[in-house]
Amino acid sequence: MKIRLVRHGESEGNVAATLQGCRLDTPLSSRGRRQVEALAVRLADEEIDHVVSSPMSRAKDTALTLAAPHGLGVTLDVDLVEFDWGEWTGRPLDDALERQVSTIRDRWRLGETNLTTPSGESPLTAAHRARRSLVRLRDSGALAPLIVAHGRFNRVLMAVLLGKDLSRMDEIRQQNASLSIFEWNGDGAATALLSDDVSHLSDELRAVYGKSDSLK
Repeated sequence: MKIRLVRHGESEGNVAATLQGCRLDTPLSSRGRRQVEALAVRLADEEIDHVVSSPMSRAKDTALTLAAPHGLGVTLDVDLVEFDWGEWTGRPLDDALERQVSTIRDRWRLGETNLTTPSGESPLTAAHRARRSLVRLRDSGALAPLIVAHGRFNRVLMAVLLGKDLSRMDEIRQQNASLSIFEWNGDGAATALLSDDVSHLSDELRAVYGKSDSLK
């Protein structure tokens, strides 16, 4: 199986520098839609036989645009929704929130991946969702699927897929409208062929955020 994994295009929440998570469903920004269109052109001639997406609008609209040139519909998978940031959802990523999030990320990197955000979830819980989604993907019979999800969740999914410890998920970058590709036989660790590639985006379309762009 050749899996293509995409992070949604820039959303209005990204532009507003807001911590979105799975409880804040903001649409694609105008630049986000153009990012996705550029990625659709890149993927138009590639073999894709199944498209599955988070049901959140920023991911679903990305997936619909990418699926259209292939004449495919989009399967929505609730397990692909973004990481749940709990009480921090919707807050601006100001210095105070940056400090709070940095503290919990430091503890995750030290191996405390069962630690939850306030009233939210832990990386370990998100990893359970990722595994359920991958099992369904394997059982679908698809050979060249495309997955569209979110920045933080994609890091968790990629760690699971590559057989990495969740404490290493922050080693993985996920830019808006980025493309990553893996070969996976449905059992054991996948092989990464491409990671976080945005070569299809012009300089104008590449979103540049601060240190917390991974969170949105």
